[in-house]
Amino acid sequence: MPDVEDYISRKEIRDELDAEVKRVSSLFRFVLKYQRHFQPSGVEFSGLRQYLPSDDASRIDWKNSAGKEDLFVKQYEEELDMDIFIVFDASDTMLFGTAEKLKSEYAAVVSAALSFASIEAGINVGFGMWADGQQIFMTPQGGHDRYQRILDELTKQKNYGGSFNLENAINDVIGQIKENTAIFVVSDLIDVEGEWKSKVTLASMKFRHTMTIMVRDLRDYKLPDSGNIRFESADGMKQMVVDTGSVREKYNEEAQKQENAIEEKVEGAGSSFLKIDTRKKFSSRFAEFFDNDEGEW
Repeated sequence: MPDVEDYISRKEIRDELDAEVKRVSSLFRFVLKYQRHFQPSGVEFSGLRQYLPSDDASRIDWKNSAGKEDLFVKQYEEELDMDIFIVFDASDTMLFGTAEKLKSEYAAVVSAALSFASIEAGINVGFGMWADGQQIFMTPQGGHDRYQRILDELTKQKNYGGSFNLENAINDVIGQIKENTAIFVVSDLIDVEGEWKSKVTLASMKFRHTMTIMVRDLRDYKLPDSGNIRFESADGMKQMVVDTGSVREKYNEEAQKQENAIEEKVEGAGSSFLKIDTRKKFSSRFAEFFDNDEGEW
């Protein structure tokens, strides 16, 4: 039986996350554009039927009507609404932060806000968390019960820690999620395991759209000149003391190279790429993305 204090603590965290999501969602300037991008893109041809006097004459299919006693019109059906699915990195490297929130906490707000905004817009949401293998997998579903379930899983400590194998995560998604879905990968993309580029390429080919959201803390890519600092590996197994003044320039340079390489790899796999910093408001970054039509949605 779970400890009562643990339950109360998690409930407080969950309520705090929910309150922040509601507050942030109200500031989403990108929601209208988001809805425009995510709603059906058109109609699909479904067949021919006999022309009726009430039909618009411009819909007559003259080619298929030629030589026949009756006229025929093309019949269309609206495409199904698109779903979304969120791939959430819950690994060790996400449990780091020097800003107000850890990367995992910031990513949780992003994912929950995206879920809430989608459900409010009538879009079904699926969600998965990966760390040392698949932890959680929910196929797309609508309604606020789905949003509440996502909040529950995001605030369970046991769901976090270990490594993140993006290749396996994308394999799971490709095998279980339908084509008319937009996939969001939320990760810091640090120490990601698996040969994931080919899988993201397959996902980009199968699904309506894929977007990779790289969540970064300032210290992921920039060191201060603060003298000796003790560093610890993500798994807590190793420590070392480093004079940041002697390595910061090289560190910053290599970190920028790494980010550029990741962005090139992601976009080369056909996915949109969006970097968000834990010190900044992500709603404005999303708005900027859609305003500029970055990538081809």
